[in-house]
Amino acid sequence: MFRKSMKKDPELFQNVSEGLRRLYRTKLFPLEDAYRFHDFHSPALEDADFDNKPMVLLVGQYSTGKTTFIRHLMEQDFPGMRIGPEPTTDSFIAVMHGEQDGVIPGNALVVDPKKPFRKLNAFGNAFLNSQQELIHMADDPQVLRKEPELLQVL
Repeated sequence: MFRKSMKKDPELFQNVSEGLRRLYRTKLFPLEDAYRFHDFHSPALEDADFDNKPMVLLVGQYSTGKTTFIRHLMEQDFPGMRIGPEPTTDSFIAVMHGEQDGVIPGNALVVDPKKPFRKLNAFGNAFLNSQQELIHMADDPQVLRKEPELLQVL
């Protein structure tokens, strides 16, 4: 009367990010594409969205020790670091692990498909030209008290 449902063997993945990527590409992306989700909400996920390490964003009032905290974790200074009692960080700085120290301009950073910053291209050149790349931690340019423009972005 009732057929026994055929059980599928579970698909095995080498790691979580590979499993999530494959599930997204085979199950979710076709649905997003059929309903044109990428045209009105957000672009499709790319390989870098699955491959990169988690990112930590430090947010807080100015002069509360965000840059000092990153410096302490790294046990060294990093390009673009300025510490003082007055507001000193005036742009976003992404501190990333690499073979050598260096700075990559923001507009070059967003075109690298191996980095998770491609979606920042939507903010335009003025934003990108002020960005620098250096571990996946980001130091913010001081979130001041209840500024409506900042709250809308966050």
